[in-house]
Amino acid sequence: MRDCDPKGPLMMYVSKMIPNPDDEARFIAFGRILSGTISSGKKVRIMGPNYTPGKKEDLYEKSIQRTVVMMAGKILSVESVPCGNTVGLIGIDSYITKTGTLSDHP
Repeated sequence: MRDCDPKGPLMMYVSKMIPNPDDEARFIAFGRILSGTISSGKKVRIMGPNYTPGKKEDLYEKSIQRTVVMMAGKILSVESVPCGNTVGLIGIDSYITKTGTLSDHP
């Protein structure tokens, strides 16, 4: 994470859940990518706020349905986003309550 390497392992901190204007029953997971690159369709590990390293409680493995960039009230779909940027993720809202961490490595 310290190197902010776009080719390194994925690590992302989800800081906010934003209501999805396209589907009012769903949310967009918004946060900053600390390491690696995230893309639509990528399988990630979702570690919720009650996750304890070494245990499987509050740990999920799911695929990202859609990756979006949010600017000035507009939501733009993108293929992938490298580390150092903020991003919105669609399709993982049912696994994150308020905040969480994403990773692509065990």
